[in-house]
Amino acid sequence: MTILRGGDESLAPRPRALARLAATLTAQPWTLTPETVADASRQGLNEEQIEAAVGVISMFNYLTRVADATGIEFDYLTPLPAFEPDRRQAVKPRPARSVSSDRDVAGRPSLRHSPLRTAWQSWRAYVLESDEPLGRRERRLLASVAAEEAGDWDGATVGNALGSDARGDGQLVEFARKLSRQPWLMEAGDLEGLRACGYSEAAVLHMISVVAHQNADSRLAAGLAAASRT
Repeated sequence: MTILRGGDESLAPRPRALARLAATLTAQPWTLTPETVADASRQGLNEEQIEAAVGVISMFNYLTRVADATGIEFDYLTPLPAFEPDRRQAVKPRPARSVSSDRDVAGRPSLRHSPLRTAWQSWRAYVLESDEPLGRRERRLLASVAAEEAGDWDGATVGNALGSDARGDGQLVEFARKLSRQPWLMEAGDLEGLRACGYSEAAVLHMISVVAHQNADSRLAAGLAAASRT
């Protein structure tokens, strides 16, 4: 939490540059600038290492949301102090819709490292293009809201044509916003609301994965875009 608040001056230059990259990409991905990435480059990190760092940061935005939504508590020993989020922290204001929202989503930056790119594309296809136990329409609605919360207007276009009129859509939108914006406040009642709409346990788990994945993918896109402009 100290690092998220900018208290990273005690770190050496290289880990400090990585910590700032992680903090910005996690808390406010829409504010990430090429200069933040360039700072990491100046500490000796090459393009492949920066891409790997962006991938790790993005992946942990998936893992932490899955843990928060499902109530997972880690039970392994670690020398690190227990982390307790500030549950009273203010939510960062989201940006207004960008003019870039009219761009084709296919134009998003791509991973250069082939194994990582293949794995990520396969994961994304499974999360968004499966029809069971959750319909493809619901998946894309959840992903669109999650992308919007990350300031990723290109990613948000995947659900623009869906609307929010079907029964239960309001519950899905509310769930996606909370898990994206305030994952530290997730509680059992949030899942009960989805079950009350008739969704199975398996479908609820897929909803969590869709929202968490889109949060990761939007941050990956933001990181790669900033890196491409350095």
